[in-house]
Amino acid sequence: MADQAFEQGNQFAAEGRWREAEQAFDQCLRRNAKDWQALANRANARLRQGDSARALDDYLAAAALNPQSVNIKCNLAVLLKELGELELAEALLREALAAEPEHVDAWSNLGVVLQHRLQYQEAIACHLRAIELAGVSPARCNNLGYACTCALLLDDAIAVLQGGLELDPDDANLRFSLSIALLLAGRYAEAWPYYEARWEAILQPRHHDRRWQGQALGASTLLLWAEQGLGDSLQMARFLPRLRAEHPRARLLLACPKTFHRLFAQFDGVELLEPEAAPVFDCQLPLMSLPGVLGITLDNLPAQPYLAAVPAASIPPCRGGRPRVGVVWESGQWGVGKADHWRRHKSVPPEEFAALCRLPGIDFVSLQPGEPPSALQALLATPALSDFADTAAWVAELDLVITVDTAVAHLAGAMGKPVWVLMRAESAPFFLAAGERAPWYESMRVWRQAEAGVWGPVLENAAQALARRFPAGL
Repeated sequence: MADQAFEQGNQFAAEGRWREAEQAFDQCLRRNAKDWQALANRANARLRQGDSARALDDYLAAAALNPQSVNIKCNLAVLLKELGELELAEALLREALAAEPEHVDAWSNLGVVLQHRLQYQEAIACHLRAIELAGVSPARCNNLGYACTCALLLDDAIAVLQGGLELDPDDANLRFSLSIALLLAGRYAEAWPYYEARWEAILQPRHHDRRWQGQALGASTLLLWAEQGLGDSLQMARFLPRLRAEHPRARLLLACPKTFHRLFAQFDGVELLEPEAAPVFDCQLPLMSLPGVLGITLDNLPAQPYLAAVPAASIPPCRGGRPRVGVVWESGQWGVGKADHWRRHKSVPPEEFAALCRLPGIDFVSLQPGEPPSALQALLATPALSDFADTAAWVAELDLVITVDTAVAHLAGAMGKPVWVLMRAESAPFFLAAGERAPWYESMRVWRQAEAGVWGPVLENAAQALARRFPAGL
């Protein structure tokens, strides 16, 4: 019976029926609590269902029963990576490779962990070793292509990802990864069709049917809906006046976070709804699909300001004509584990950012809601910000905004306010791979890391430029 349950569990796992696989392995373990294979397989099933805590318990129990198993070490390392325990994951994988130097999955997983640790050349070497051992596959091409993209080796990334798609043209992960590399390269017309693969690769669409393809709307109702981060909604809002002008009789609905409603009320003829609203509509489109439907390229991208401040509570005047600079040092909340690792990677540690805010003669204003950390508290004014209308009112009164890659960068750019963006070495899809200019915003300057994870030179250069811009602060 135990053997039958074990085989049945493996069959369920092969079919992606993870809950049933877990139940089958439960049966095995009720008969033999020390069945390390059943523990390891149940851990896999639990991990696939997002049950990280119980998966970790199972992996640890299996490893204690069979400490020599390379497969257990590899699977445990994958979970540790998801939990953000990158050093432990790397150590386990190196231990596995010391025991079995030609373990393909260990090389692939080590490459992924090293990517998260910002060691891109080493990650590329790991992925190439996996391909050398086992040949090309869609997954290995995706891993290698993604590492090349992070290293901004975009020609290599595009070639590798296109090669993977020759093996499997329908692979959503490859198509989405290719879109990111193409966007960074500024090849928008090629990128947009691949960018739609995000709905299969990383996101779940809120609406599936009656997708707008750009046809004349007449008197129809078009529902646009926010899908990703706050900055993405601010970025795509530039197209709302164009849609209103090109489809004057259409009813335009925008489902977006409440924090935008007062600010976006300035778009005439656009009805604002809560994000989860379910109105009646004739066609719909996620906001980040607008550039593809509208045929946006670098040559026809409108970059002029399109947002203005709206009436808000009174803002105190500058002190004695001193320049006033708004700052954001931290990206938004991204969850836990590896997701939080990426958020922190986009952010500047407060202790380092404080050096910028110590320049004399300048009043610095926090554009992040909430109290700043202790390293910054004495250096910043902290106005109450309840929504993006409040933030826009403050931005309008500033001489400059300095921010990491987060929503305030898009807000300042949309308002035409001078804004400096502190950008990680890997850049971001809509900021291109190099250069000081940002194609979506004419008033924006980009300060880029030369080395992944190292902010010191970026902050030093920005501080020197800030002192030159406002010489009274010397």
